[in-house]
Amino acid sequence: MQRFVYFTAHFLFWTVFAALSWMSFSANPLELAFVKSNLEAPVMLILWAAISFYAFYFFVQPLFLDTKKYFTYFVVSVLSSITMSALFTVIFWFSYPVFTEHALQKFSEGIIGSFIISQCGSLLRGFVNWNKNLQYKAALENQSLRNELAMLKAQLSPHFLFNTLNNIDSLIYKSQDEASASLIKLSGLLRYMLYESESKEVFIAKEIEYIQQLVELQQLRFAEKNFVTLDIQNSCSEFKIAPLLFLPLIENAFKFVSNPATMPAIHIELNVQNNGVKLICCNYFVPKNAGTVQTQGGIGLVNTRRRLELLYPNRFNLQVSQTHNMFTVELNIERI
Repeated sequence: MQRFVYFTAHFLFWTVFAALSWMSFSANPLELAFVKSNLEAPVMLILWAAISFYAFYFFVQPLFLDTKKYFTYFVVSVLSSITMSALFTVIFWFSYPVFTEHALQKFSEGIIGSFIISQCGSLLRGFVNWNKNLQYKAALENQSLRNELAMLKAQLSPHFLFNTLNNIDSLIYKSQDEASASLIKLSGLLRYMLYESESKEVFIAKEIEYIQQLVELQQLRFAEKNFVTLDIQNSCSEFKIAPLLFLPLIENAFKFVSNPATMPAIHIELNVQNNGVKLICCNYFVPKNAGTVQTQGGIGLVNTRRRLELLYPNRFNLQVSQTHNMFTVELNIERI
């Protein structure tokens, strides 16, 4: 794509140059007649323009403008314009006798023309450098974002793994069959976290399956079967989302939950529609000290907000609220 843009810029310049040159010749019948009778003359003029243009494009602009030697660049521009004009004036003087009476005028015009053409070469080279720098910075930013997202996802997994292994360890003494089944589920989840999560997006159905298994494994910690309720409404199976995005929000609910008088203690609701996805995660809590406000979230909530800012800028709304003894996180993501 970049090569096409550069080729187009060069092509447009020389097209404009040819058109202006032809208009200049056409405006003067004597010059037009001279060009028609001496077809090698336009070739020499193109050669003169090409030398002026590409000398600055490849050498002068990188040597002086890129290094901010502006005064030296200006001096070189003037001297090179005078030199190029003088050189081709001498060539035309000896090649075409009719040219001698207009030599001084053409010499002056040649200085101006050489200067303008050489500056066009510098201008185009400046555009090329600017575009390359822009692409380079964009590549660096994209790489930085990918690295940051990878670090954020890496911070999510250990906490989940630590809790789940503890739960299965406790289950081994109660029921080895259930512990074995839980290990198989954990293996599937780890496979998802290690491989599927490398994708930029996954189908929401996979993420829902992951959440269901995650909740089942977390439920092992609690004797009450209705401790957790999971309500999933998926009316758009083609919806895609960043993998493991909901994990820290759900993990926080299990991390900070307290035993309530009535169940459920945790309620998770996921609603997937054509225009987006909505997650509501509530958990019952009891403040550690009476009269204080519960602080929940920590690094998990911070990481989630950062991932949302990187992945869904201006397309998400993350609200955290506390009402009585219920801590609620509501996340809405708009679909493009």
